[in-house]
Amino acid sequence: MTETEIKSIIDEETYKKVKKTFNWDSVKEQVNNYYTDRNGVLGEHRIMVRVRVVDDIPKIQVKLHKNENSPLQICEENEYEIENVPEIIDAETAKRITGMEVGELYRMGSAATVRHSFKHNGSELCLDKTTYFDNVDYEVEVEYEEKMSADLLMKLTSLGIAFNRKCVGKFSRFLAEYEKDRQDNSRA
Repeated sequence: MTETEIKSIIDEETYKKVKKTFNWDSVKEQVNNYYTDRNGVLGEHRIMVRVRVVDDIPKIQVKLHKNENSPLQICEENEYEIENVPEIIDAETAKRITGMEVGELYRMGSAATVRHSFKHNGSELCLDKTTYFDNVDYEVEVEYEEKMSADLLMKLTSLGIAFNRKCVGKFSRFLAEYEKDRQDNSRA
């Protein structure tokens, strides 16, 4: 499945404004458990592997990012059934889901997101509050297949949200804090 979306990191005040503005179709918590390989193959190929848990149901998700340096995100995303959240994804499973020889994948940690969702004219607005390590951040995503809802975009713009620069995704933000945490722990 190809996923097309625009994203914007927002502050807490804007988050609260957006949260009050829409009649949300659903509010769910999801936990993303992120994985890496020892040789950095996933990073080189811009592939993200996670086990996402929603409603106590875990699924492996693999995202291949197709473009960069843009607020528009285009990803090829595949999802696979799994029974639990493993600490290690074996090399055979890793090859099957990524299509590459990456060896075993190791769980780096997790991020918890409370996601508000609203569907409108072929677009889905997602308002996220994500917690990982000692951080909390806020993000707006608009996912769509053919074209984005113009009136939804105008409403978000009127609330002070701009989609005019590259937005660092959840995994990249998580990874930056993961590296910082590892450096801090190696000094202790």
